[in-house]
Amino acid sequence: MRIDAETLSEMGGLLAAEDRDEMAIPSFLHKNPALRWMAWRRVEVVAQLLGTICPQGGRVLDYGCGTGVLFEAALTRADQVVGVDLVLAAARLWKERRGLDRVTLHSPEDAAAGVDSNTIDVVVAAEVLEHIDEPGSTLSFFRRVLKPDGSLLVSLPTENRAYRFGRRLAGFDGHFHVHNAADLDATIQAHGFHRESRSFVPMPGPLAIYMVARYTPIPGNGSA
Repeated sequence: MRIDAETLSEMGGLLAAEDRDEMAIPSFLHKNPALRWMAWRRVEVVAQLLGTICPQGGRVLDYGCGTGVLFEAALTRADQVVGVDLVLAAARLWKERRGLDRVTLHSPEDAAAGVDSNTIDVVVAAEVLEHIDEPGSTLSFFRRVLKPDGSLLVSLPTENRAYRFGRRLAGFDGHFHVHNAADLDATIQAHGFHRESRSFVPMPGPLAIYMVARYTPIPGNGSA
């Protein structure tokens, strides 16, 4: 389910410029159709994988939920979605506009205190871990709340030449990322996760812009 352009523009008006950019709103609305396609394609790949791995009636935690663009994809399988973000104005607008009563919204602090251990079937972290200076504590939180047979689903920027060119073409001149897909893949595995699958958007090789990967918790293996 795509968010319509009018609502995206309304969301952008509620946010500081940096928050708007981190939620990819300018990319979703960009006048260049290739850039719009790339922004939505990443969402579609994550949504398709989420629909495959989430059990019917499950519980999803969308960490860094941004606009809430993945809420309805999650709800095709899940009974409950927990949306977590530092800035919840955009997600709250989408939740209310779509009548998503099975979505609850929390700050990271409230989620850390309020989400019980071993209660989440899928944690989604789409375009979020690259912004966190030290992701170890966040990954430990993911391990704690995930069920033993749960999954961590991430999408991450490659930060390769094609990615950097796309950012310049889209008009982003700031630097928002402190990590890339390769180093975060290693960090996630070092903190007690096994990578089950990995794909690249739009394709592997030098044109890869995003990595989308699924990880599962390694039994008895805490953070490194």
